[in-house]
Parts: sequence; C-alpha cells; structure tokens
Amino acid sequence: MKVCLLKSLILLFAFTLNLRSEAADPVAVKGVIDLRNIADPDRFSVLLNGEWEFYWKKSLHPHDFINTSIKPDIYGLVPSYWSDYNNTAVRSRNNYSIGYATYRLKVLLPGKNTSSFGIDLPVFDSSYDIYINGRYYGGNGIPGKSEAETKPEYKRNFYRINHDTDSLDIIINVSNFHHRKGGFWLPVKFGTFNVVQQHLAHNWAGDWAVMSLLLGFSIFCMFFFIINRKEAILFYFSLTTTGLALRPLFTSNYLILNLMQMDWNWIVRFEYLSLFIVIIGWSWFVGKLYHSRFIKIVSWVITILFSTSSLLVLFLPVSIFSHATALYYPTMFVLVAYVFYCSIRGSVNGNILDMIYLAAFILLLYGGINDTIVASGRSDSSSGYLLSYIIVVFVFIQVALLLYKWVRENREKEILSNKLEYLNRNLEIMIQDRTSELQKRNKEIESQNNMIALQNKQLSETIQVKNRIFSVIAHDLRSPVVNILYMLNLLKEKDFKEKYDTLANSSIQYAQLVITLLENMLVWGRGQEDKINFSPEKRDMADIILTNLSIFKATADEKEISVNFTQVGNSCAFFDKDLLDIIIRNLLSNAVKYTHRGGRISILLKDKSSNGEGMLLKICDNGIGIPEKKQARLFLSEEVESTPGTENEKGTGLGLKLCHELIKINNGTINIESKVGEGSCFLITLPNS
Repeated sequence: MKVCLLKSLILLFAFTLNLRSEAADPVAVKGVIDLRNIADPDRFSVLLNGEWEFYWKKSLHPHDFINTSIKPDIYGLVPSYWSDYNNTAVRSRNNYSIGYATYRLKVLLPGKNTSSFGIDLPVFDSSYDIYINGRYYGGNGIPGKSEAETKPEYKRNFYRINHDTDSLDIIINVSNFHHRKGGFWLPVKFGTFNVVQQHLAHNWAGDWAVMSLLLGFSIFCMFFFIINRKEAILFYFSLTTTGLALRPLFTSNYLILNLMQMDWNWIVRFEYLSLFIVIIGWSWFVGKLYHSRFIKIVSWVITILFSTSSLLVLFLPVSIFSHATALYYPTMFVLVAYVFYCSIRGSVNGNILDMIYLAAFILLLYGGINDTIVASGRSDSSSGYLLSYIIVVFVFIQVALLLYKWVRENREKEILSNKLEYLNRNLEIMIQDRTSELQKRNKEIESQNNMIALQNKQLSETIQVKNRIFSVIAHDLRSPVVNILYMLNLLKEKDFKEKYDTLANSSIQYAQLVITLLENMLVWGRGQEDKINFSPEKRDMADIILTNLSIFKATADEKEISVNFTQVGNSCAFFDKDLLDIIIRNLLSNAVKYTHRGGRISILLKDKSSNGEGMLLKICDNGIGIPEKKQARLFLSEEVESTPGTENEKGTGLGLKLCHELIKINNGTINIESKVGEGSCFLITLPNS
C-alpha cells in the first residue's frame, strides 16, 4: 500500500510539472520580442511575456514617440503588478500601487506570414487603452491621470490586427486609482487570428463547463444533505463548491457580462465574496473530515472573521477591502497544512481513504498555488486560473469516496441485520439455555417481573374492553327480558285478553332482540378466541335475505316502513350460511331501528361477475344517517358505542363491527355511504366461487 501511495504521489508531481510547463516561447528583452523564427508563421500562438518598456507617471501616445528618444524608467517584467518592480524611480514615489503608466513593446513579426493576427487582452487593474502601430483599438474603462478622470472596468478584449509592416508597436496606457495594485496580472496572448480566437473560445467554454459542473455537484451534495441531515460534511462541501462555481463569473473571462451588465465595483465585490464563501465552507469541511478541538476553534474564528469581512466588502471601496487577501492566503495555508498533516498521518497508518485524500489535496494545493501566483500577477502561464478545473477532479474523488462510504456502511448494516435476524430466530433457544444458569440471579427475577407487569397491563386493557361490552349488553339485555316478563304477566289478567295479539307481537320483538344480542355476543366471544367456524359453500343469497325479511316484517309493519327487495341476475355466491345470516340480520335490524316511522328500506341483490366484482348486496334506508366522523371509526373493534333507534330501540354497538369481521372471514368487503338526515347504504361484495 505504501508503495502504491509513493507511486501515486510521483505521478501527481509529474502531472503538476507538466501542467506548469509551457512551450519555449520567445521572450521580450528590453522592450522587443522577436517572432521571426516562429516554426509555423501561419499558425502560432505565443505569450507576450518579458521586459516591456515602462514609463511611470506618464500617459504617452503614439505621436509622443515620433522623432523623439524617450527613455523608459525601467524595463518592467510582464505579467506582474508595477508595485512589484524593484526600481528606485518607481518605488520612491508615494503609494506606488496607485497611479498611471505606459507600457510599450515592439513585436518583430514572422516575414512569411500572410494572415491576420489576433491579440487576446486580459483585464488590467484597473483601466487601459491600447494602440497598435499608431491606431487606437480600444480598452477597458477610461484611463486617466487622477481618480476623478479614471473609470475602472473589467472586460476581456480580443482584436484582429491586419498588418502591412514587419513589426508591431504596441502601446498600452494603464491607470489604477481604485485597486490595491495596478498593471498587468495575466499575460497577453498573441498569434494568428484563428489560433488565438480558438484558444479564447476554448477557455470561455471551459469556464462555462466548470461552473456548470461545480453547480451540479453542489446541488447533488446539498440534495443528499437534505435527505440525510446527519451528513453535515455534505453541506459544507456544497458551500465550498458553490463558492468555487461562482468564481468564473467574476474572474478571467468574466462570464457575468454574458448574462448582465454589472458595475466594476460589484464584480470585484462578488469575486471576494465567493472567496470568503470558499474558505468558510472549506474550514468546516476539513473540520468534519478530520475532527479535532484545534480545527473546530479555527473554523469558528474563520467564520466570524470572514463573515465580518463579507459585510465590509459590501460597503468599503475596493482599494481598501482588496487588502483582505493578506488574511485569506495565510488562513488557507493553515487549513492546507492541517489537511496534509492529517492525511499523511492516516496514510502512514495504512488508511486507504487518507491516501486518496492526500492525492486529491496535492492537486488542490497545486491549483491553489497557481491561482495565488496568477492573482498576484506573477504568472507566466497561459492557463490562468486552474483551481476551478482541479476542483472538478477533486469533486469526482469526493463523490466516489462518499459512495464508497455509503456502500461500506450499508454492508455493515447488512451484517448487523443478519446477526440480529439470527439472534431473533434463536432467541428462544438462547433464553432456554440461559434460564437454567440465571434462575437464581436478580436480573432474571427483574426480567420476569417486568414481563408480568406487561402481561398485567395487557390483561387489564382486555378486561376493560370486555367490561365495557358486558356493561352495554347487561343493560340492553335486561330491558327486553323485563318487558317480556311484564307482558306475560299482563296476559294473565282478564282485562288484557283482548290485547293478546299486540302483547304477543311485542314479546316476539323483544325476544328477537334478545336472540340477536345473545347471538352477536356468542359470535363476538368466539371471534376473540379465534374459534369461529367457517364452512363456505355455493348457496342462494336471496333465500337468506327473504328469510330474514320475514323475521323483521312485523317490526317494519309496526313502524309503517315499506321494504322493497330487487334481484338482478343470478343470486348464488360462495359464503358461510350461518355467518351471512348473522350479517344480514344485523343490517336489517339496524335499517328498521334507524328508519323513521313511515320510511322505506330498499334491498338490491345484483350479480356483477361479468365485471369480475362478484355478488353485490346493497341495503339502503332513508333514516337518520351516520355522521362523517363516526363513519371513519364505525368498524373499529376497540370502540364500543351504541346509538338508540328512532323510537329509542336499544343495541349493543357490536353489530356493525361483527358484520365487518364476518364479511372479512367470507373474503368479502363492506363499505358505507351515508349522509346525516338522508339515510345510509351498506354495500357488501362476496365472491361467486
């Protein structure tokens, strides 16, 4: 593993060297760059790096160099800020980062070139004008000799140069009164028009691609953080990636200008805000990756410091808040050093994840160093900012590690689940084996006491339910029995002989109620003990319906209720006769009980086997109806509630619950349609076979 790590580090180091290496382009010497020896004059691209003539505190134009011998203050190295020039003539002046100057370079062109040239100009701090062979081509903003005369602007320019001479005289007037440093900070690219234009297009497209990828990964990490809030590391990585994704909008090609016009001050403000988002998110990401008290304190300090800096960026001028880089880069160095220390320590201990992180951090370190050099104006590379590109690779690595960690955690959970399943399967055997060993121990006694307490609680709840049911039955059963005895005693009296039929019919009704109550009670009791006998067969449902209608005819006639029975098609279904008899008897009893005097009851029996729905039984009344809230809990066995009929008829509250259970036993379904004051319909479906 250590050998593999060493090889990986060597490969990464070679890769970083390859990234930094550039072709051996010509370099300007004392204000002249010689391109006459270019290998392919019709297709080339070079960087105009090297020594340019530099005129400090002078705003010179092409006519100023005609027939005059103006000597430059120094030959300034390009690209770099003029504040970095170690020259007494420049540095002795007050605040040498603020001011204006003229850059001049003579380009000796390839003699055999017949095509147009192109020049790709990066932004200068903080405004410039460019003249080539005496002709004004354009610039950024308005360069002046004072802050009042100067207007800063960032915009990348690309110009076509049609030449009829063997050399080019390039003069660039640069002014800076608004930024912490002035001058070049990215190289100027020059070459044949098509090649330079193609490089610029690739660079522009690359920035869009990087921004899109980083935003996509940011959303990806944020999504997984939302569904799993425990993975805070995903949130901090998403925050860091978001800051990096925003950078191409406000640096290099300034993609924001393709979307909208933005003032120079706000472009710089957003550039620094994105940097602050990166360092805050990165500090917490590192803290979650490698926990320690030190990094937690550092993260809080960074958050407070750069959150405050973010507020200052919104209100202070650029010339002041741009000095925040003096805090940013040392802070980033501390975080990088901590990450390297932790990942190297883990790699030495053989941790494969730390080895991968170390390799990724080497890439990030290279990108950070490159961007720091570019931002300070000391880069001679045409690649410009690279951290955004390298972070894409790092994000890929991070996502791969994230998926690896999830797979590993799922495997561990699967192993634990298998162990738990094994324990569950063998728990009874294990308990039996251990019981003989632990009989005399207090822990076993306590466990048994807890089990007894739980059983007592369950038994108490069961008894309470049964007590509620028996209290309802005792009350409702006693009343009809007393009434029957009372009527039988009246029949003994001579004065009531002529009311024999009336008293007998009433006695029959009360007896039917008693039978229904007792039957429901017995069936419910058997159901509680799972002893209900189920013997289904193919039978005629119409016969059972008519039989039960004859039972309730007298009761319905007494309340002047009309009963209508309709049969459509075959009436045979597959069911248990005794159980269906109880179901229909309860539903008819409820229909008569809850229908007002003079109402109606309709019964529909319909064969719907052609639709695959079986046999449909529909029993409807125009009685009092059932409230919507009560319908939802009508078939719940844990609730016992009895509602008096329209003429104060009694019930147990078990009927509909019993119907629901018995229909389920018969592999059927029951549904209710009801409105208060309009009546109720009970719809039962049973299989045909």
